[in-house]
Amino acid sequence: MILSSTGRIAGKTLLYFILTIFGVLMVMPYYWMIVTSFQTPENLISFPPKWWPQPPTLEHFISATEQAPFLLYYRNSLIVAAISVGCSVVFGLFSGYAFAVYRFPLQNFLFFLILSTLMVPIQVTSVSLYILMARLDWIDTFLGIIAPNFASAFGIFLMRQTIQGMPGDLIDAARIDGAGEIRIVTTIIAPLVKSVMATVVLILFIDSWNDFLWPVIVINSKNLRTLPVGIAFFKDPYHISFGPLLAATSIAIFPMIVAYLLLQRYVIKGIVTTGLKY
Repeated sequence: MILSSTGRIAGKTLLYFILTIFGVLMVMPYYWMIVTSFQTPENLISFPPKWWPQPPTLEHFISATEQAPFLLYYRNSLIVAAISVGCSVVFGLFSGYAFAVYRFPLQNFLFFLILSTLMVPIQVTSVSLYILMARLDWIDTFLGIIAPNFASAFGIFLMRQTIQGMPGDLIDAARIDGAGEIRIVTTIIAPLVKSVMATVVLILFIDSWNDFLWPVIVINSKNLRTLPVGIAFFKDPYHISFGPLLAATSIAIFPMIVAYLLLQRYVIKGIVTTGLKY
């Protein structure tokens, strides 16, 4: 008994040690990016490298904001992310409810057709999307950036799996009480799947915030650039100022860190409970 207990403790210690090593390796690039943002220009190329800014300076942040309108890029990214995520969550909730509760012809075929879009990369569909946006006269507009992200197959899938695990008697009771389908979804289903909704919000927000390829294709105006596009054009092709570049990147990742910290417990709960019976 003592040997088995000692073995379990040793196994857990080894597991925690390995996880700590991998955790440090994953965090290190972000730590180095932030530290470098506060380094003086002289310490950027010093050897051995300094793991803490001595002394810390905001020079690179000031330089980055003077060279490019990052507040404008922030606004554009927030507009695109907020509308894209909002529409995807609403469509995902109602579509997931329809696929989970109703029975209609070609239901499974249509559901798998939606899921198949997850397997097609944006590089394959970008040409046809661009032609469609051009015919709608949405090139170089917010609508052109947002339109391909109005709905998310990932969100529909998660919502459908979660709602399918709910007892049907709950929905039947609401119908007997006279509740309409929209009211059932908004007042009964939505509160029960808020953890999954938080998961969808976080993942889609990160995808939208980091999206580079489609915005750079559809945007021509400097005033409509999102943060990834703005940072890409911020670099000089002949000379890279690493301090301002990393400062701009540090500014760009801040909303994602805040979003994850706010939604972390809901995301973990949503992943654990997805597909489980209530």
